Amino acid sequence: MTSVATSRSQADADADDQPSRHGPVAQLLIAWSPLSAILVAYWVAQWITAPLGLGDGSDTNRLGAGLHVLGPARGDQALFGTVPSVWLQARLIDGSPQWYDALAALVYVTHFVTIPLITAVVWFRVRERFAKWLTAVLTMSLVGIAGYLAYPAAPPWLAAERGAIGAVDRISHVGWEAMGLDAIGRLVELGQAGSNPVAAMPSLHAGAAFLAAAFLWPSVSHLVRVLLVAYALAMALTLVHTGEHYVVDVLAGWFVATLGVATARPVGRRVREPAERPGGAT
Repeated sequence: MTSVATSRSQADADADDQPSRHGPVAQLLIAWSPLSAILVAYWVAQWITAPLGLGDGSDTNRLGAGLHVLGPARGDQALFGTVPSVWLQARLIDGSPQWYDALAALVYVTHFVTIPLITAVVWFRVRERFAKWLTAVLTMSLVGIAGYLAYPAAPPWLAAERGAIGAVDRISHVGWEAMGLDAIGRLVELGQAGSNPVAAMPSLHAGAAFLAAAFLWPSVSHLVRVLLVAYALAMALTLVHTGEHYVVDVLAGWFVATLGVATARPVGRRVREPAERPGGAT
């Protein structure tokens, strides 16, 4: 039995060393295919929360959960004595786009490529960690989306529109004007208009940036670690400055990312276990 197990283990290792019969484009599509579960979950969540954004006076989503407008703002006030989005915009907005608005616009849109890009890198470069990465991503995303359903929350810009907090504008698109790329800014606005306006708690923008740093940390150099931490912090600051999220939303996003990494750890151990076992079952 031991020799059979050893032979099977060697055969599996030899199979891993063989080039895939699929081309790189097909492999990329295979790697990305599990992420479609996130898109489906987003669509379902948006349908469930749609009554809260129709402007027809509905105060609950299709699960009966009501919109939370002041709760997150009070959380930020408890932490900082003020609402940071209101404080930042009062000091940084002067009527025309600035260089930091351009930087914020760039950081904001990286969210839409971070997960697919890292998925591709892990698939092609560290295939043995791919199951672990998918587990972390899907756990973070699905738990976060469940949070949107259980606790639909108004982001700062929406709370400001309702007069619940001080002046906050949704400005994650204005930086494109400073770069002379108004068309891209309009595309961002168009995408935001069709998105779920109460998918704020937790912030998966913040969670994805944090997950990238946490997952890649063991595999990269000191310099890359510094860059990953800087990216996670830049995303957090961007989200608060542009009125997209409260700080408590960001912290919740970091929490679900940490949960994703923790959930993936035993998956990694199970994947490695057969290769590490010195012999087979008797």
